[in-house]
Amino acid sequence: MSQLVLNIKKKSKLPFLKELLKHMEFVEVVESKPKKMTPAEKRILKDVDEAVDFVNNFKKNTSKQKSFDQLLREL
Repeated sequence: MSQLVLNIKKKSKLPFLKELLKHMEFVEVVESKPKKMTPAEKRILKDVDEAVDFVNNFKKNTSKQKSFDQLLREL
Protein backbone atom coordinates (compact mmCIF):
# COMPACT_ATOMS: atom_id res chain seq x y z
CA MET A 1 0.00 0.00 0.00
CA SER A 2 1.23 3.53 -0.79
CA GLN A 3 0.37 6.74 0.99
CA LEU A 4 -0.23 10.19 -0.37
CA VAL A 5 -0.52 13.32 1.79
CA LEU A 6 -2.66 16.14 0.45
CA ASN A 7 -2.69 19.72 1.69
CA ILE A 8 -6.01 21.30 0.78
CA LYS A 9 -5.64 25.04 0.19
CA LYS A 10 -9.36 25.86 0.16
CA LYS A 11 -11.21 24.36 3.12
CA SER A 12 -14.49 24.84 1.31
CA LYS A 13 -13.41 22.20 -1.22
CA LEU A 14 -12.61 19.56 1.41
CA PRO A 15 -16.12 18.01 1.60
CA PHE A 16 -16.18 17.63 -2.19
CA LEU A 17 -12.78 15.94 -2.22
CA LYS A 18 -13.75 13.58 0.62
CA GLU A 19 -16.94 12.58 -1.16
CA LEU A 20 -15.04 12.00 -4.39
CA LEU A 21 -12.44 9.81 -2.69
CA LYS A 22 -15.11 7.84 -0.85
CA HIS A 23 -16.48 6.62 -4.19
CA MET A 24 -13.13 5.21 -5.28
CA GLU A 25 -12.91 1.56 -4.23
CA PHE A 26 -9.12 1.52 -4.29
CA VAL A 27 -8.74 4.47 -1.88
CA GLU A 28 -8.95 4.35 1.90
CA VAL A 29 -9.31 7.75 3.57
CA VAL A 30 -7.58 8.06 6.94
CA GLU A 31 -7.93 11.45 8.59
CA SER A 32 -5.34 12.61 11.06
CA LYS A 33 -5.98 15.11 13.81
CA PRO A 34 -3.61 18.05 14.06
CA LYS A 35 -1.15 17.66 16.91
CA LYS A 36 -1.52 20.22 19.67
CA MET A 37 1.61 22.16 20.45
CA THR A 38 3.04 22.15 23.95
CA PRO A 39 3.69 25.49 25.68
CA ALA A 40 7.42 25.01 25.06
CA GLU A 41 6.82 24.44 21.34
CA LYS A 42 4.61 27.54 21.18
CA ARG A 43 7.31 29.61 22.89
CA ILE A 44 9.99 28.33 20.49
CA LEU A 45 7.80 29.09 17.48
CA LYS A 46 7.16 32.61 18.82
CA ASP A 47 10.89 33.16 19.32
CA VAL A 48 11.67 31.95 15.81
CA ASP A 49 8.97 34.24 14.37
CA GLU A 50 10.47 37.21 16.23
CA ALA A 51 13.96 36.33 14.99
CA VAL A 52 12.77 36.09 11.39
CA ASP A 53 10.99 39.44 11.71
CA PHE A 54 14.15 40.99 13.13
CA VAL A 55 16.29 39.67 10.27
CA ASN A 56 13.77 40.84 7.67
CA ASN A 57 13.64 44.31 9.24
CA PHE A 58 17.43 44.40 9.41
CA LYS A 59 17.65 43.56 5.70
CA LYS A 60 15.22 46.40 4.95
CA ASN A 61 17.19 48.73 7.25
CA THR A 62 14.03 49.49 9.24
CA SER A 63 15.40 48.25 12.55
CA LYS A 64 17.97 50.13 14.57
CA GLN A 65 21.27 48.29 14.69
CA LYS A 66 23.00 48.14 18.04
CA SER A 67 26.67 48.58 18.58
CA PHE A 68 28.74 45.84 20.16
CA ASP A 69 28.98 47.88 23.38
CA GLN A 70 25.19 48.19 23.56
CA LEU A 71 24.81 44.44 23.20
CA LEU A 72 27.34 43.82 25.97
CA ARG A 73 25.54 46.23 28.31
CA GLU A 74 22.27 44.34 27.76
CA LEU A 75 23.90 41.14 28.94
